[in-house]
Amino acid sequence: MAVEGGMKCIKFLLYVLLLAFCFAIFLSLIVLVEVATAIAGYVYRDKVMLEFNKDFWQQMQNYRKNNRTAFILDKMQKDFKCCGAANYTDWETIPLMPKGQVPDSCCINVTQGCGTHFKVKEIHTKGCVEKIGGWLRSNVLVVAGAALGIAFVEVLGVVFTCCVVKSIRSGYEVM
Repeated sequence: MAVEGGMKCIKFLLYVLLLAFCFAIFLSLIVLVEVATAIAGYVYRDKVMLEFNKDFWQQMQNYRKNNRTAFILDKMQKDFKCCGAANYTDWETIPLMPKGQVPDSCCINVTQGCGTHFKVKEIHTKGCVEKIGGWLRSNVLVVAGAALGIAFVEVLGVVFTCCVVKSIRSGYEVM
């Protein structure tokens, strides 16, 4: 009986050792993927802005066709106090948009129909791509700080797991 109980204890310790080792490996892989993503984001930051500009233009083309797209663009233009991709004149090139008209979300004081017969001083004239890009650049330190904090906790997890594995192995060898 005692031998069987001792064997079960050793078997349990080996399972714990294996699981802790696997946990450390997987957590290390996650940290490596996060670092690779951060490096890729930094290297391709200009390409990201170009893609965002292109996608914003594509969504502007669908403004009158898709209510969900219109809702999202309107929300962005209201929140960032902007109009169009580069500026408010971008809306003149949209096929289904009447000439000389911008969405109501471009108006400084948003009311029904305010974008129909507008005066330039009554609307936001700056483009959304530059405004959103500026917002991202100004908040990149907050995002980077949060990412570093999370990465630090993950690295601590790897270190402590390795310490547990080492203590289990050295305790097992002493027996």
